[in-house]
Amino acid sequence: MMACAGLTIALLWCVLRYASDYMHPLYIVFWRSLFGALVLVPWIMRQGTSVMRTKRLPLHFARSLTGFTAMIGIFYSVAHIPLAQAMAINYSGPLFATLGAVLIFGEAVKMRRIAALIIGFIGVLLVLRPDVDSFDWGMAAALLGAASMAGSMLLIRSLGQTENNVAIVVYGNTLSLPLAFVLALAFWEWPTLHDWMLLIVIGVMSTIAQLFMNRALTIAETGAIIPIDFLRLVFVSILAALLFDQPIDEFMWLGGAIILCSSVYIARREAKVTT
Repeated sequence: MMACAGLTIALLWCVLRYASDYMHPLYIVFWRSLFGALVLVPWIMRQGTSVMRTKRLPLHFARSLTGFTAMIGIFYSVAHIPLAQAMAINYSGPLFATLGAVLIFGEAVKMRRIAALIIGFIGVLLVLRPDVDSFDWGMAAALLGAASMAGSMLLIRSLGQTENNVAIVVYGNTLSLPLAFVLALAFWEWPTLHDWMLLIVIGVMSTIAQLFMNRALTIAETGAIIPIDFLRLVFVSILAALLFDQPIDEFMWLGGAIILCSSVYIARREAKVTT
């Protein structure tokens, strides 16, 4: 299932890269957010509005904003830097999540996890290879996307202790929609038939990837799934080379492998702590 999710995500990113030649990433983000909200309407009607009651609306808003920021970062990076590089940086999400859990929730951290974090961020530097003479907005967006996704995961963990799962999903997909619309206005034009087809494909593939991912997480342990998740980088590297003539970078592969190994180690250590 995780391999299927990896292939679907790689294909989705290729579609996003192609679509960015015709539409601005912020414009795509708005339509993706709108489609995601509309899909939830039948679900809300079936569950009833009572499940939406909450005393933690500010935290829901923060979770929605971090998820929205993550989407912007990912979509922008996919449009402006090599796909494999964007994917490798995306692997750093668990590293940011672990760092955030320590800084925000005060979770205990031992030297082994600290070492894994340091090694993981060395992998990030290998992928980025920052140039002191220039600033790459695409790489910055990729890092912002990974860090924001980590923040969203931490907020979901906190909300999950008291909130209904339906409320978390619905608020997460709807509260940031007005902001998405405002940001998209600067690039607004009604989609052509070609644009509609791309937007629909993006929406459908996003849903399919999430279904595969959720299924994988329910039938296997996280520590066992994460190594298979490396196939995302393999798939997207091959597709980017074939479709967009993007070269396969050895340093990027090495950095991605280091990031992933660090994430695997951290995930397995956390699993041992919770069991």
